[in-house]
Amino acid sequence: MFGQIKFEEFEGLTKMPQEAASAWSAFEGAGIVGASYKPILYVGLQEVKGTNYIFIAEQTLMTADQDKHLVTVKINNFEGEYSIGIDSFKVIF
Repeated sequence: MFGQIKFEEFEGLTKMPQEAASAWSAFEGAGIVGASYKPILYVGLQEVKGTNYIFIAEQTLMTADQDKHLVTVKINNFEGEYSIGIDSFKVIF
């Protein structure tokens, strides 16, 4: 499509701290419908009510064109439970 960014082929994140890997694993198992996510960069953590683990990921929408975006993903761990809130995804590109 004219004017649309053609992303490079991202291999995905292969190494990250154990806590971040656990958060991403919980996110992958959350059963999100309509898009798939590939982690590109583990940004770090944010101490809030619990801990937010922040990633930059490639989002592929399950549309006819399989539109791709770069997004930030925040995964919260509070008292051993992982969750994804409404504000957990922000489109970068």
